[in-house]
Amino acid sequence: MKLGTFARLGEPRWRSAAFLPGDRVLDLAVAADGLRARGHALDGAAVARLTHGAENGTWLDRPGLALVRAILAAEREWPIPAVVPQAQIKIGPPVPRPRTFIAAGRNYMDHLREGQKIWAARGKKVEQASFPTAFIKLSSSIVAQGDPILLPLGIEDVDYEIELVAIIGRPAYRVSESDALDYVAGYTICNDVGARRIQRAEMEHQIGIVMAKNFKSFAPLGPWLITADEIPDPQALDVRLTVNSEERQHASTADMIFSVAKLVSYWSSLGLEPGDMITTGTPAGVALARPDPAPFYLKDGDRVEATIERIGTLANPVQQARE
Repeated sequence: MKLGTFARLGEPRWRSAAFLPGDRVLDLAVAADGLRARGHALDGAAVARLTHGAENGTWLDRPGLALVRAILAAEREWPIPAVVPQAQIKIGPPVPRPRTFIAAGRNYMDHLREGQKIWAARGKKVEQASFPTAFIKLSSSIVAQGDPILLPLGIEDVDYEIELVAIIGRPAYRVSESDALDYVAGYTICNDVGARRIQRAEMEHQIGIVMAKNFKSFAPLGPWLITADEIPDPQALDVRLTVNSEERQHASTADMIFSVAKLVSYWSSLGLEPGDMITTGTPAGVALARPDPAPFYLKDGDRVEATIERIGTLANPVQQARE
């Protein structure tokens, strides 16, 4: 299933959605209400989460996905207002305001190697970690398909990073690696944008990456999620990012150092909930790793397209912030 959120034009609230063939969008809450009015016995708690949990993704739990399947199976009984053309709506982030948003670092072998070269030139040695490392992305940095990546005033080294994202669908606490994928509701795409000078300063002072990765619009997300049943092996996906149609990153998720299952298992020690998200690292090809990175950093007027096999393409223009 292809799921996510949308807003009807002129309305500010994100609504739970199923994306249908023919560029149509199904308003799941309206469809559920219509089916209940026709006598369908639907899970009331799941319907409530479908209606009120679009922001935090709680509707993506197992009862919620079962409800969505039941709604999709009753297509002939959908009320007419439930289906709208994509041209009449705004696609939102799959999870606009997750409770927890963990971003894995240095998790592709080729990206680790290019990072080692960067730090070696600065006189520092970077070893391959024996456990998953990460930082936190803030909900306030999330924007949707088509929204601009805003270049903060005075910052000229804004970089791109395509990442596969696992969205949690079941409460997960200390789950085994062998069971971890059963806790994933689906997968989407994130462009983990960062300001490199600030990132370097944060890393050198050993205070963690916070500001560099969390300016407004530094987490384009979407355009939707594909449920996990349609991606049985997240380690066999083609990943590609272009800027103005020029390929910058291209790899396979098979190059991950720690698999999606390992990442979910490891971070489940924190206690994960439906709607929580884990990005899984980026491959080589970032602007920072170029011999002369300046021409490759994002500029006003650029267009970034992040594509992952089986999911689709997340496209965002780049704009200079005005204030």
